[in-house]
Amino acid sequence: MAFPTPQTFATTNGTTATASAVVTLPSGIVAGDLLIILHRSAIGTASHALSGWTSPVNDNTDASDDRTSLWYRQSDGTEGASVTITQTSSKFASIAVRITGHEDPVTQAPEAPTIATANSNVPDPPSVSPTGGAKDYLWLWCGGWEGEQTSPPASQPTNYLNPQGANSGTAAGVTTNCRVGMATRQLNAASEDAPSWTISAADDWSAFTVAIHPAPPPPPTTGIGWYGAGWF
Repeated sequence: MAFPTPQTFATTNGTTATASAVVTLPSGIVAGDLLIILHRSAIGTASHALSGWTSPVNDNTDASDDRTSLWYRQSDGTEGASVTITQTSSKFASIAVRITGHEDPVTQAPEAPTIATANSNVPDPPSVSPTGGAKDYLWLWCGGWEGEQTSPPASQPTNYLNPQGANSGTAAGVTTNCRVGMATRQLNAASEDAPSWTISAADDWSAFTVAIHPAPPPPPTTGIGWYGAGWF
């Protein structure tokens, strides 16, 4: 096995309220890539909807009026430069990532556990133990929070790389704005309890870790040849 690898990221700062959030996709997409979107809207009455994608997380249980969702899709090469997520009209923030070296999600989907929620300045995802035990996983730290914090947050969670942030700006008051953050780690382990990520001001947050399974090894090759008195 080999680790799934994040190749390119794209962030979308949704500074204008809309019910149709246009989310930029990463560059370089080709058929077979795994695409992941982390999305948060500053009002979360209605579930987020995105045709042709699968959502293991679509949640508004933190104490804000926001909603956080995760979406994935195995690319067929026709996605274009952006997609549109339907939501309650509000500002929003989104991060998208393109991943290679993963297992086909039809066979083994990315796994996300129950979301952790609280009000503090240290969003902290719960532990996740993916199906199949220890493998060369790509772990995604994912979180979203209400407010106008520094974006992306300073530094990154311990042992995580590629810190990404998106935000809805600062206009019209703290409760009308939101942020999302993502970071990555390649680690062979049976479980991962991702650390907290300090944000610049306390507010209501949701956080979770996603496990991306590695592609299985190729099947052994067989040959045909003549040896002695027969074929093998």
